[in-house]
Amino acid sequence: MKPGSAPRLDLTSLRWSLAVASAGGFRKAADALGVEQSALSRRVRGLEDEIGVSLFHRNPGGATLTFAGVSFVKGVEHALDLLGDTVAEAREAGQGHLGRLKIGLTPSFISEALFGLLHRFHGAHPNVQIEMVSGHAADHLSAVADRRIDIAVLPEGVRVTGLDVSELWREALHVVLPEDHPLASEQRIDLASLSDTPLLVSEGDLGLDVLTRLGASPSITFKVVQAGLSILLAQAQLGSGLAIVASGALEQAALPGALVHRPLHLGDDLTVGFAAAWYHRNDNPALRRFVSSARHH
Repeated sequence: MKPGSAPRLDLTSLRWSLAVASAGGFRKAADALGVEQSALSRRVRGLEDEIGVSLFHRNPGGATLTFAGVSFVKGVEHALDLLGDTVAEAREAGQGHLGRLKIGLTPSFISEALFGLLHRFHGAHPNVQIEMVSGHAADHLSAVADRRIDIAVLPEGVRVTGLDVSELWREALHVVLPEDHPLASEQRIDLASLSDTPLLVSEGDLGLDVLTRLGASPSITFKVVQAGLSILLAQAQLGSGLAIVASGALEQAALPGALVHRPLHLGDDLTVGFAAAWYHRNDNPALRRFVSSARHH
């Protein structure tokens, strides 16, 4: 072996040497391994030549470890234990039980539906680290395509190309309005009755597709707010208009005392969908398991 060069070791030679050390002799070790004693002896001799030290004192009564052999065997046992742990962790990661799942959230809220998905997945895969980041839909879709994040949660109507998309859940739409508004006494509010009032919509929370479906009447005026739920509600409280929000957002919101909410109605109760988008060539096993879990609930 050249000075400074790493020895070329193979697992069979290492394990057979441990067997000799454990059995206290080559014959007993060969019997335990089910191999020829001559083959075992050649393997161990080759290992000793490779590392440049004698591991065993050979004598007619068996074999005992040299001083160098004691140190070597101790290190090999530790190394094989680490290797076993590494293989086990690789299998866990390959099966989606270990690793990381990075989720991009466009909505400014985490509804009970999304929390339920995350809770079920975490319960089934507690060793997968779930990381959530907020941002704009276009940024998340670009990050999914580049595999900087694994999956993006988006409101329906966001244009998606080159990615797989699956709807996760749907939520009813509500109107948030001042408690002294004439429509506040209604159990539900028809869209037609809102023709004289600007309607505030958060693009990130609902998506522009909602505007298309709600904008059937030319008398309906929308204001797209480039902000999340808290600012949307603040604008409604200041009288800038009535806010259109998803029921999941209301689950997480503490409405100011001056505001109330009512279901929005247009022929049928209106709902908005939320979908997941991911790249089909992303080989993260945790992603595959999350998608499968989400589709089955």
